Amino acid sequence: MFDVVLDLKNLSVPALIARIRAIIAATSGLPIFASLSAKLTILETKVNFLETKQTDQLTAQNAALAATEALNDAEKAVIQGANDLASDVGKTATTEAEVNATLMRVKDAPAPKPIPEQPTGLELKMGDDDGELSGQCDGQPGIVDYYEIQYTTSDPLGPTPNWQHADTSKKSRFELTGLPSGQKVWVRIRAVNARGKSNWSDPACKRVP
Repeated sequence: MFDVVLDLKNLSVPALIARIRAIIAATSGLPIFASLSAKLTILETKVNFLETKQTDQLTAQNAALAATEALNDAEKAVIQGANDLASDVGKTATTEAEVNATLMRVKDAPAPKPIPEQPTGLELKMGDDDGELSGQCDGQPGIVDYYEIQYTTSDPLGPTPNWQHADTSKKSRFELTGLPSGQKVWVRIRAVNARGKSNWSDPACKRVP
């Protein structure tokens, strides 16, 4: 007597059907298992029933996918039509009250940008060429229009730091060229938009290559 293993673990339904049918065919072809013909017939019937249910499930799944696509298309069409109506109402109405009466509303005016905050996290690195430094600071997305950048070769805490304009940058990452090669420089930046200018950042120091 043997403890027989079927090797059915983790099989998909199609693979299970194919596996069982192969087992039935192999077993039916061996005379020693002739007494099992009734059980093999019953098992074949169960496999056929499983295959039918799998076909039903696939048909229902495909129908559900088609129905979902149709629903999504209908939803998009309704939203597009509503957007077109809103546009026409906006062009036709003469007062906000008339818009509100349609159960729609006038879009809120965008909030004005705040004055930028003092830039933080300023870092400097040597550039690839003589007289060149690269820098970056923590960004303020949607607030800053551009950055003003200054440098000095004097102690920024001294009585006359002599800050000079270096460049402007629309991004918080920037490149500076034409700096005095071989000298230590201090760099500071401030953020600017239409509302105003931030305080200057704490200076960062680096020797220019």
